[in-house]
Amino acid sequence: MTDRLKPATEPYDARVQAIFDRLPRSWMPPFRLFTTLARHPALLERFINGAPAYLRDSHVSLRQREIFLQRVTARCGCEYEWGMRVHYFAEEARLTEAQVGATVHGNAASACWDTTDALLIRLADELHERCDVSDELWRALRPVFDDEAILELLVMAGYYRTVGHVANALRLPLEPAVGRPFPKA
Repeated sequence: MTDRLKPATEPYDARVQAIFDRLPRSWMPPFRLFTTLARHPALLERFINGAPAYLRDSHVSLRQREIFLQRVTARCGCEYEWGMRVHYFAEEARLTEAQVGATVHGNAASACWDTTDALLIRLADELHERCDVSDELWRALRPVFDDEAILELLVMAGYYRTVGHVANALRLPLEPAVGRPFPKA
């Protein structure tokens, strides 16, 4: 896959460098998505500052977040973001290889999911397919997730769908050393 827009290269302008200096060290050198967005510094800043997945006081556990976002990015066909999420977070989230694979090729009924995990898969699937949540799923979510958690999940789905649109449309290649391709079915 060849990216459609060339990324900005060093030396970055001062505004872009200041943004990159705030990124976690493990994200250095900056990912291709960020260096491509750096061609439009104001957009890069909004994009990075708008990431809802890393709220300090999140109402969604790391495991819940990663099951959900791996499914969201898999459903978008965004191997770029999915692979980085697996690299950085699957182990910390205690996801098995079967669970990682099921975010791509499974469904909510896959044997590897517990009841809460299956709700997250269903939510990602309904949002992807309908851009809405059925009343039946909403009723199932309410006893498990508080209002704030549901809001976080909805916003995360939209944000990472945007990531999928951008990364796929730009034809971003997997990141060296941290990218991971989708597993074979």
